[in-house]
Amino acid sequence: SNPTDLGSLGRLLVVSSQPAVAMGCCCCCSSGDRVLPSEDSQNEHEKFEKLLAEEVGPNNPHGWQIKSDWAKDYNKQKFKMRVSLRKHESGNPNMLLRGDGKYQGVSPEDFLGFLLNPENLPGLKEWKDVETLPDGYIKYCRVKAPCMTARDHCWKYTIDRRSDGSIFVCIRTTTHPECPEKPGVIRAYYYNSCLFKMSETEEGVMEMTEFIFQDLKGGLPPSLLNAALPAGTLETNKTEMKHLLAKKAKA
Repeated sequence: SNPTDLGSLGRLLVVSSQPAVAMGCCCCCSSGDRVLPSEDSQNEHEKFEKLLAEEVGPNNPHGWQIKSDWAKDYNKQKFKMRVSLRKHESGNPNMLLRGDGKYQGVSPEDFLGFLLNPENLPGLKEWKDVETLPDGYIKYCRVKAPCMTARDHCWKYTIDRRSDGSIFVCIRTTTHPECPEKPGVIRAYYYNSCLFKMSETEEGVMEMTEFIFQDLKGGLPPSLLNAALPAGTLETNKTEMKHLLAKKAKA
């Protein structure tokens, strides 16, 4: 069966709404603790800029592989994307994803709004605003896909509205007294840094680059999740754009 049965593992859809049983993953035994990115003093935007500077083309020195290249034309949902993967420097077997996208008829604020309050997110069981920070928020969410153990997240949002009109957003797993781990729920790891800006060459087009790294833990094989990432990312963006364009049409 197709790895995309695991669903859209994109910008916020960290556990799919599709049955994992199709892949024979009905048991979610622990696979042991895998190494996760360690915290350091570099700020989130500096980390993003460092990743952004990496070439993704043929024979690049960073190991990036383009898994889904730019389409010639915009699709029915008015966007097009390139999705690339490389190994994560921590040694964790889950891959680091880079998504580059162009979107017609939407703005950086539209995408930020969706990240802060996702609507129509399949499998979402709980969403809680925990704390407001000077430059962002702490938020909690719990998601459940059929035939899979529920996952939850405690996320720190860092938001930077930059002087050129672009918006930088980073979402990273953190800890908080109001987000204790719960019995029967797996605390997953998630990192997403993205920059949204209006295009300088195409009128009415927003450009985005994002980097996503996640470890859903439990018994799901990372190789299976890595295989699902490219198609899942495109599917997530399709769903998001459909929602945003419909919302704008009603406004």
